[in-house]
Amino acid sequence: MSLELVIGNKRYSSWSLRAWLLLSVNQLSFVERHIDLASANYKEQLRALSPNAQVPLLIDAGLTVFDTLAIAEYLAENYDLAYGWPQDPQRRAQARSYCAMMHSGYSALRSECPMNVARTPTPYPISDKAQADIALLEQCLGGLLRTHGGPFLLGAMGIIDTYYAPVMVRLDRYGLASQVSSELRAYIARILALPAMQAWVEAGRQEAVWSKLER
Repeated sequence: MSLELVIGNKRYSSWSLRAWLLLSVNQLSFVERHIDLASANYKEQLRALSPNAQVPLLIDAGLTVFDTLAIAEYLAENYDLAYGWPQDPQRRAQARSYCAMMHSGYSALRSECPMNVARTPTPYPISDKAQADIALLEQCLGGLLRTHGGPFLLGAMGIIDTYYAPVMVRLDRYGLASQVSSELRAYIARILALPAMQAWVEAGRQEAVWSKLER
């Protein structure tokens, strides 16, 4: 039985992208199930599948795994991932720390600049708090790139890169990449050039516009 991934709108759903990208770059076979997060009963649809009523959800032989970090851990433990957690224990600890930070951090940037893969890259005014989030991204991600030499955050591509991919989309689409270092700008371009990322973006462009998330 193949893996099934329940996701929301590709145009806007950043957490769906994280899990989808992890499966895709690792070339794992899976079936997509789409739930329109703009529909009136989307919570009921999700609650029938999982107690947290959120996307993404991974279904594997009857087992439902929810929360993106739990999905990443499950895949790393049960599947042979070419791009997973680093083998080196110190880098692995770093990767897990920065993924956990993504869950609870950068709230102003994420709120003011919702992911929209179809947005034409143009400058967008943001608050001082969101500016502080960008400065923190530069400190953390730019620092990782400089420390490990790239081309990805910890050298080789892994789960951490799929975690930060939606934020790279935000920096590009809202015209904010000019505020970060050349290393981080090159990394943004590298993430957006991934074939899997381009496929997701193209699919997102075909979806209906959800006016409350347009900026």
